[in-house]
Amino acid sequence: MATQSFYCFGCGAAGDVINFIRLYEHLDYMESVKFLAQRAGIAMPDEEGDNGIKRRTRAYEMNREAGRFFHKYLYSPAGKEGLDYLYGRGLTDHTIRTYGLGYAPDTWDSLKKHMNSLGYSDSEMEEASLLSKSSKSGNYFDFFKYRVMFPFIDVRGNIVGFSGRVIGGDDNRKYLNTKATAVYNKSTFLYSLNHAKNAGKSVLIMCEGNLDVISMYQAGFKNAVATCGTAITDSHARNIANLGFKKVILAYDSDAAGQKATARAMNILDKVGISANVLTMQGAKDPDEYIKKFGKEAFQLLIDGSQSGMDYELKKIRSETDLSAPGGKSEYLKKAVGFIANINSPIDRAVYISTIAQECDVNRANVDIAVNQIIAKRNKTREKDNRRAILNGSVNRDKINPEASRYPAETQAERGIIAYLFHSPDALKKITDKISSDDFVTEFNKRLFIDLTAMISCGLSNDVSMLADRYSAEEVASIYKLIHENNNLPFSVERLNDYLNVLIKYRDKKQSKSVADMSEDELRQFADKIKNNKS
Repeated sequence: MATQSFYCFGCGAAGDVINFIRLYEHLDYMESVKFLAQRAGIAMPDEEGDNGIKRRTRAYEMNREAGRFFHKYLYSPAGKEGLDYLYGRGLTDHTIRTYGLGYAPDTWDSLKKHMNSLGYSDSEMEEASLLSKSSKSGNYFDFFKYRVMFPFIDVRGNIVGFSGRVIGGDDNRKYLNTKATAVYNKSTFLYSLNHAKNAGKSVLIMCEGNLDVISMYQAGFKNAVATCGTAITDSHARNIANLGFKKVILAYDSDAAGQKATARAMNILDKVGISANVLTMQGAKDPDEYIKKFGKEAFQLLIDGSQSGMDYELKKIRSETDLSAPGGKSEYLKKAVGFIANINSPIDRAVYISTIAQECDVNRANVDIAVNQIIAKRNKTREKDNRRAILNGSVNRDKINPEASRYPAETQAERGIIAYLFHSPDALKKITDKISSDDFVTEFNKRLFIDLTAMISCGLSNDVSMLADRYSAEEVASIYKLIHENNNLPFSVERLNDYLNVLIKYRDKKQSKSVADMSEDELRQFADKIKNNKS
């Protein structure tokens, strides 16, 4: 059945087109509708009362004005030191202007005074991470000082924040980035993605630093991006996949930290179905240095010859083992077999099983058996855990429904009943004859049950999109996840009754504790209720 919805198997993000925009662009429901309407050329009324929209709009305006201020200052006589630094890094004026680079003065209030003159208050600039506030005096001062400035520009062309590279002074922080604001989140933002998405490539090059990206752009590699002050996250990977990129080439630094970051990135990208290749840079620590030393043609050859992530990992395992030593092949085989068992694609597994068998001069069938034994053992353990979770009703910590961990069996039953209603709305009377919303133990599921039963009772569609304006993007994603996780289970009357009985049992148990405190009328009602449930 076509549901007109998406579900990410890696991170659980889910929803319809509106929820996709909410999660990807970090907008609320109405902003997402307006975003889509604008894309489709449909006019919508503006809601002046929406404080969220106003805050974001104001933040975009302030960042734009701050960006102009920094860029203008860079090309003023007072900004010479910053401009000389960028020239010294080999950047041209064209590149500097393309990225809107700037310079923050070596003063505590230059930006503050400029922005105040435009009508922006100190408090809203602090909220946008353009000013800081002294905890002692309560005075406001510029957040960025004596730094070369790199604006953070999103895929729609808005400046959402900045990164400042220190030039001098006593601040020992090499880079200072905008804090989390209404328009900036380092866990989702990728530097230069606005350029990379228009580069016409299906491959993305992932670097560690802003200057690596800019240097590559200037050399003609316009599909490069970098994370800002954080390692790659699941959200970064989702954004990359959502933009249609099929492969990422990891061009991280060649030191130990870079290798660790490479391994982490490969795992995260694999979750969303993106293949990763790895650059091995000899004679340079990063892309910026490599291009300066050997030229863009050599770097292109490096990209063309980049190893797949799996080849990279196996090579690393091989380098850690002496195959000529007694037991060396056996040790390598054990490590390699464990790694191959983690590969999702059966075709890729088959290829690497053959490679390992040839390298160690062993029968391919034996390597195949060893790999499949590990996979079977893991699947058995996973199946056992899943069965235990179903029987015990154990649930992982849920940010949307925090009570779930306290009532695992009841939460499992609630989710099952809700999923059943989405699948078979005609079962509503059968359900409400036995339980009511008061029998739900967790508040989120209770709220969802009330809304869902109201929709069905009124003859409305039971599509999740009907709930979107009453729930946050994360809550909508949680509802889609609930439905998806139950889709593989049979929607049988027996299973529904099992779920209903869990809630009835909890209700009866709860009520039995307070029987001694009931009045005569309450006791009579309680007895009648039990009688009706049995019938």
